[in-house]
Amino acid sequence: SSNAIAALETADLSAIKTAGIAALSSAQVAALTTAQVNNLATASLAALSTAGIAALTTNQVVALTSAQLSSLASAQVAALSSNAIGAIETADIVGLT
Repeated sequence: SSNAIAALETADLSAIKTAGIAALSSAQVAALTTAQVNNLATASLAALSTAGIAALTTNQVVALTSAQLSSLASAQVAALSSNAIGAIETADIVGLT
């Protein structure tokens, strides 16, 4: 459930295989804390479906590092909401493909 996802420790989340990350529903992705999102490995982030990426809140997107942002595929970038993109710092925008 979404509550269970939010309760995961960041170390626990990093132990989930990329296939498990890819299987997260949009509601589960939205339930991730900003700290959890910030600690996702780039491979895990890349494994998120476009629906999962679209479910990221503006606060979650802002929590992404430059390396995480630059690891997103163009389809994933296209799935980000305009509000989320607008909230990304100018220096980090450069990393978007």
